Amino acid sequence: MTANITEDEKRERRARPEPGLAQASGGGPDGFREAAASRIPLIFPEWEKSIEATRHLFATALKDGLSFAASSLHDQANFLRNLSDSKTPSELLKCHLDFAEKFWSKSFSQGSKILDHLKPQPSSAAGQAIHRA
Repeated sequence: MTANITEDEKRERRARPEPGLAQASGGGPDGFREAAASRIPLIFPEWEKSIEATRHLFATALKDGLSFAASSLHDQANFLRNLSDSKTPSELLKCHLDFAEKFWSKSFSQGSKILDHLKPQPSSAAGQAIHRA
């Protein structure tokens, strides 16, 4: 009998879960959060589309920026190779001028390409309204 009392005392001392919480949680500690998340959307669908479009926009701009940085490093390595192969001062000057010309033209073309991704694109409805006017 004393063994049963000891077991009964142990059972009573254990924290009993709330009945509503146990049903909503599905039995697990993270189940409540999962059930609540399934009932209440954390992000509105319009916001989710906007966030995804913004993520894509910045990912594309970052990809182009990193591509530009890689090609610039390659051009600088070629410049240093040409510089080391130069024998006369006129060849040195020509290497510097060629590199500067290539660098500036590439910077402006790639920079404008990167910035074009960041320009707001009109929606199809707005584009149709512009064409009607």
